[in-house]
Amino acid sequence: MINRILRYLGWAVGGLVALVLVGALVFANRLYASLPQTTGTIQLAGLEAEASIARDANGVPHIFAQSDRDGFYAMGVAHAQDRLWQMEITRRALRGRLAEILGEPGLSTDIFFRTMGLGPASDTAVSNLPADVQDALQAYADGINAVISAPGFVPPPEFQILMFEPEPWQPADTVVVYKAIALDLFGNAFEESSMAALTERLGAQRTAEFIGRYPDDAPRSLTMADIGIEASSLPPAEVIPPSIGPEDTGRDGSNNWVLSGSRTASGLPILANDPHLGLAAPAIWYLARLTTPNGSVVGATLPGTPFVTLGRTDEIAWGFTNTGPDVGDLHPVSEADVIGQREEHIRVRFGEDVIILRRETATGPVLDPKHFDYPVPEGSDFFALQWMLDEPDDATTGVGLHIIEADGWDGFVSAIRGFVAPQQNMVFADRDGDIGFYAPARIPVRDETGAWVSTIPFEELPHTLNPDRGFVATANNKIVPDAYPHYITSEWYGVSRIRRIYDGIDAQPIHDMDSMQALQIDTVSDTALRLLPTLIRAEPQTDAANGALALLARWNADMAVDRPEPLIYSAWMEELSAAIYGDELGDLLPAWHGDRRVFMMDALTGDLGHWCDDITTEGVETCQDLTGPALDRAMAASTAAYGQDFASWRWGDVHQARHAHRPFSDFPILSDWFTITTPVPGDGSTVNVAHHSYRRPGYDVRHGASYRALYDMADPDTSRFMITTGQSGNVMSRHYDDLAPMWGRGEYISIPTGWTLNDAPAGLDVLTLQPASE
Repeated sequence: MINRILRYLGWAVGGLVALVLVGALVFANRLYASLPQTTGTIQLAGLEAEASIARDANGVPHIFAQSDRDGFYAMGVAHAQDRLWQMEITRRALRGRLAEILGEPGLSTDIFFRTMGLGPASDTAVSNLPADVQDALQAYADGINAVISAPGFVPPPEFQILMFEPEPWQPADTVVVYKAIALDLFGNAFEESSMAALTERLGAQRTAEFIGRYPDDAPRSLTMADIGIEASSLPPAEVIPPSIGPEDTGRDGSNNWVLSGSRTASGLPILANDPHLGLAAPAIWYLARLTTPNGSVVGATLPGTPFVTLGRTDEIAWGFTNTGPDVGDLHPVSEADVIGQREEHIRVRFGEDVIILRRETATGPVLDPKHFDYPVPEGSDFFALQWMLDEPDDATTGVGLHIIEADGWDGFVSAIRGFVAPQQNMVFADRDGDIGFYAPARIPVRDETGAWVSTIPFEELPHTLNPDRGFVATANNKIVPDAYPHYITSEWYGVSRIRRIYDGIDAQPIHDMDSMQALQIDTVSDTALRLLPTLIRAEPQTDAANGALALLARWNADMAVDRPEPLIYSAWMEELSAAIYGDELGDLLPAWHGDRRVFMMDALTGDLGHWCDDITTEGVETCQDLTGPALDRAMAASTAAYGQDFASWRWGDVHQARHAHRPFSDFPILSDWFTITTPVPGDGSTVNVAHHSYRRPGYDVRHGASYRALYDMADPDTSRFMITTGQSGNVMSRHYDDLAPMWGRGEYISIPTGWTLNDAPAGLDVLTLQPASE
């Protein structure tokens, strides 16, 4: 009897295991079925003529279409095939609809974006766009929706795991993506209350010292002669805050520069660009080439939008960095200032729905204190936001379309003339040999009360064409000379990077693509070079600290992955910075602790040595008193974490780029599957930037060069490209993370446009798109 029971139990367990295995196999097969068709022929409704998507060995699509309209349609097909989840989660976040699929974890994001009102604003704005832009957005949406509605379509794994289906894409969904970029880069409005608390704690003078001046000897990208105006020819700005500029402390940033033919071996321009953004899996950007009878364009596209945002055509190349303008303010207001309101109904999966009241004032949306933790001044009820995204904008969305129509500087300037936000430092080059720079946007001019009374005229915005020095370079640094009469921002940063870029360009009279690549992936820290002579005079007490000091004394400040010195230096600077300003900040330290490079330079080698005195003691401490004990503490903590043999430490073992997936990097079971990690050199001060935050344990990198490109106008097909992870957003694809190791090593790929399907290189996956019969 017992044997029979055991036998039956064995059969039951075996059957259960078999069912689990069959279920797992069925689910795995379903996941693999979500990979897109990349060869053969498919028929798609809405296509006007046959088109092709030829994917190369890196998964980069080369799109061939017989019209621009079908080209944007095919771009929608490629994006939907490779990045549908990224587009869906982005759209839902921006429209405040995450909680519908994620439940409670998505609610705070939904409340924020419902308050910002990007969705309704985009729905209204799309009908005001020029006809050619509307047509392009509709064609792109048609291509996406053709993929979603195709017979047998299987959505990417995220949809299957969360058990919901993608919704059709609308042209307004593309507009909301552009508005979100402007929101992300629009200025410091959300930091104003934190700055007020810092000023209350330190006083105005010490706050200015702590935030950091823009150094007198740091480069300004333009001169007054470049801009073509004289300081005396324009009325002075009524309100210009102190010219202070915090060095980047883990915030977004970018580099770009363009060299004229007088500075290159070929005699024609070379343009470099690497925008620094939050790292993500999949990558923010998607590489693509589009060829129509009007020519080719190739570069970085933003999934959810149909145009090449950063790239080159057959005739021109362009690149962006963020200017960082102050185009947003918080105004304390009362209930009496509210001029309109509406209820926002937020559906919450697995929970109770939430209704919030969105209120508007004459300046912008109210930040409800229930959801926004900003201390409201006495006599006011809440803050209202004022920003340029509330202004009419019928041009920004179409800039990508009109840039590719330009064949020279005049056409480029015409394309960007109506650009509203976010303000970008745009560098330009063409095959005729011209180089140029423009920073277009709608920038407010304020009166003596701070009220917005007008905007800076387009002709007076920072710009230049063919400067005598033969180059223009920006790195979120101060782009305008001190005599520039308009206020753009008081928060210029990127000082370390722009110094290193200028040094690299000036290091030799003539450059080629290899020297420009070496500069773009340069990992020598300008800050470390400047501080090391002072730091190595420290007098630590422990053997480990003295041994580390000996290593640093021979170090060339290269933040290389295979060396211990970058880890020692980084741990030391984190400890030392807290020792220098932690006593003054007190309980504000966690919010403000960061790699404040300009401040640290001035404290250790300049006029701010008084910060090294510990205000909690009776004695007067000097910086020399702090450096040794800080190194002792840094080495004690680091040896406990990484082992006693500090000479064997490697920066790349702890300094790894973390490309987070939304939302599965936050799910313990799924995180290892969806998150991509890559060892990387550099830090926040290097041209090849790789920020880590003092506010998190360890040295994980979450901001970096989201895209790298070098464009050679003498031979455009030798241009070089790289993104952070891979072309595919589908975790089942080999292209999900295949570019990540190359990106981490500073390597590039080529995307030549000098071939057609009639003379295509070998190894392509070619998908033919045919119009579906009606």
